[in-house]
Amino acid sequence: MTVSLFTVLKRLFPVVWGGLSQKVMDLLVNDFEAGMRMIGEVNPHMLPPLQRSMASFFFGFYPGKNNLYRRLARKIIGVDWSGAFVSLNYERLLEIALGTEDLKPFVGTRPDGEKYVEICLQHGCCHIFCDSVRGTAGSVSFSGFNVSTSGQISVVANPGEFNSRINNDAFPPVMSYFEPEKRTSSGANFIEEQRKRYLDLIIGANTVVVVGVKVRQNDKHIWDAIAETNARIVYCSGKVGGDGFVKWSGEKRVGKDNQVISGYFNESFDIICSDVGLGE
Repeated sequence: MTVSLFTVLKRLFPVVWGGLSQKVMDLLVNDFEAGMRMIGEVNPHMLPPLQRSMASFFFGFYPGKNNLYRRLARKIIGVDWSGAFVSLNYERLLEIALGTEDLKPFVGTRPDGEKYVEICLQHGCCHIFCDSVRGTAGSVSFSGFNVSTSGQISVVANPGEFNSRINNDAFPPVMSYFEPEKRTSSGANFIEEQRKRYLDLIIGANTVVVVGVKVRQNDKHIWDAIAETNARIVYCSGKVGGDGFVKWSGEKRVGKDNQVISGYFNESFDIICSDVGLGE
């Protein structure tokens, strides 16, 4: 049985997530994005504590030895691979997996020298903070999704420092809200730069593999570039997701190379690796 994200958050943070109205909680169970949008419209002062607790939840994720990201990283070691990763998730799994396998993940400008692998973070991540809002928790009154800040960005890996920033910064970490428009309050400049980088990566690619992302019409910052690129698109997100992609690509990518892999990431791991040049 699949447990909803809201159910987990409510169990871990009963005061924050369990203190919402029943109407909002019911909506969060069935459609998390719609529920978050309602919160921003009717109860905006709850956005910071909700974002903070969600970031704390995702910060604790760690990839085990057989995690697929670590297996993928091991395939990159020792080969001449020029690909990049785009993550829409808020956890650090991909970054930690690459680093654990002696690769060097980077975001932004590629450093010179050693074996670096790029990660593009369209929605931010739980451990990224905007330094312009340090040490002033509670000083900002949120007006729905219409408050934002920009500034220098810091990546915080140390748990103690992370907890200090979570509790003291005026704004939560640099994470787009998990709502239909994916709006962002903290570090809006970083998110804008990452979305521009995403566009460059997708338009310039020969092959793009999309894993575990359903087609959502609101997510134009994701799907407009995929519609535009001439790259071969390989899609893997189960039968329902695949059916949705086939319908969408039949309208938006007419005459282009669109392929669907049945199943999910774990079932199709070797096929996906081969498609991005990481086969045996």
